[in-house]
Amino acid sequence: MKIHLGCGERYLEGYENIDFPSTEHTVQKTSVADKYADIVELKYEKSSIDEIRLHHVFEHFERAQAAALVAVWNNWLKDGGILHIEVPDFFRTAIACISPFTTHHKRMVGIRHIFGSQEAKWAVHFDGYDSFRLKKMLKIFGFEIIKIKKNSWRGTYNIEIIARKTNKNFSKEDCLNAGRIYLRQFCVDQSETEKIMLESWMKNFKSQLDKNY
Repeated sequence: MKIHLGCGERYLEGYENIDFPSTEHTVQKTSVADKYADIVELKYEKSSIDEIRLHHVFEHFERAQAAALVAVWNNWLKDGGILHIEVPDFFRTAIACISPFTTHHKRMVGIRHIFGSQEAKWAVHFDGYDSFRLKKMLKIFGFEIIKIKKNSWRGTYNIEIIARKTNKNFSKEDCLNAGRIYLRQFCVDQSETEKIMLESWMKNFKSQLDKNY
């Protein structure tokens, strides 16, 4: 069992291709999906999936939600199962945007690549990733990195990361602990307001985890 989340118009043979129905798309003319669903509402049995793939989907999730979904996907995957994610390369794109040698058009395309196309309610990028951050994030949630690839498409820069589930005993409590470790990195300091901020993030993390775990 292999699943391709947010398939768009790209059909992958041997996968269950999942996406929003056509009514939720504004640019896409056809749908190749085998199943229509909201990714954040999906639920599969523990250790039932061989591979999960997302191409330019992960950046559309809010930070705490994205972290919870990685924890959930670890739960769905079989021991040694594969997680394959492709996202915009935030740092490389940002550097191109601020370079004085970048044309105005390329800078505008770069800004779109960072923040999303925004033609639909879901077409917004909530976070920016680079290879180092993705590696660290996936390791926190029980994955080992197999391969990282960088590519460019029509002047945009992207990262693909392929990881393997390594911790077969990653419990729900482990997920919550990992979520706290990951989200704590975004705190400015240890002040009371930042502690409250972290608890707010953890509430969102736990809500998404409980929904899909």
